[in-house]
Amino acid sequence: MLTQEIKDVVTQSPFIPITTVSKDGQPHLIVAGKVKEIRGDDTLVFGVYKMVKTRQNLAETGIMQAVAVVGKKGYRFSGKGYSEDKEVILKVEKVDSLL
Repeated sequence: MLTQEIKDVVTQSPFIPITTVSKDGQPHLIVAGKVKEIRGDDTLVFGVYKMVKTRQNLAETGIMQAVAVVGKKGYRFSGKGYSEDKEVILKVEKVDSLL
């Protein structure tokens, strides 16, 4: 799912916005900085700095999206997110090209 080209865009992106959704359907958008790690071909890992509402939303719904853009290439990642220790993890189920 995450090709080398997509991984390059993720690692080169200056910041990664992520969105989660609460149980009552309210979106919560934050800028997470950089991706801490890419695991395999379907998982993005972010380091946690507070992210109280993000982690609460993930516990409630698990709905998560992230976006990475570099130059004229961009991708939206959708899937299930969860919080584990000091990480927020997105298991990517769908990738959409943005540009």
